[in-house]
Amino acid sequence: MIASQMNLTETQVESFDQFMLDGTGRTLDALETMFGLSVDSSNSNMEIAPAANSEYLKHLGHGTLYTVASALDGDLQGSILLLMRSSDFVRLGEVMRPILSLLFLSSPDADLATLESEKQSWMHDNDYGHSNDSAFQDQMLDTLGELGNVLIGMYSKAIYRICKMNSDHSVPFALRDTGQKLVQSILSSAEAPDQPYLVIENEFIVMGKNIKLWCLISPTRDSFESILSRFESHEVRH
Repeated sequence: MIASQMNLTETQVESFDQFMLDGTGRTLDALETMFGLSVDSSNSNMEIAPAANSEYLKHLGHGTLYTVASALDGDLQGSILLLMRSSDFVRLGEVMRPILSLLFLSSPDADLATLESEKQSWMHDNDYGHSNDSAFQDQMLDTLGELGNVLIGMYSKAIYRICKMNSDHSVPFALRDTGQKLVQSILSSAEAPDQPYLVIENEFIVMGKNIKLWCLISPTRDSFESILSRFESHEVRH
């Protein structure tokens, strides 16, 4: 469901809905095929609203965020930001433990028993997700950056498929944002107080772990008007 505080036509609402379904569908495929995660179920919602009135952004709370940021250029200009709360970041690390184990161990031929006995101490169950070990943090941030790069590309492709706006994105960078400074800097740099944002809230159940991921798309005012125009002039693609 799209929660909108704007006067959109039925065609525009359907187009935004189709964009969300296209992007999140490809996100699920990427999580399963590229990152080896088994997604048990998922739910996605999209909101189009100024930042000050966004209900979904309130769900982020005020704690540490792990973010992946990238600039958009081309037919669609602006920025895109992937947001994950610290608790969700820890859960992501937990479900990716088998993959990370293989990345950290030098013997590709080792059986599971060998892998279990040889993995580094911070990768064991009683330590994983709670250690401040720099290797763990660096590896997970790298993984988040790779994940963000793929997902940002998926949403860019979804925009092209739905409204034929071709956009490139800059090399994403991932960081641990303890004060949510990056998010606030993007929200405060809007062209006007009523600058519209596309906020997609994704909730995944992965191997029994509940993981949420937010995608914040901030198009320039001209780009957003172009999206509305193209959504209105083209039929929704199925």
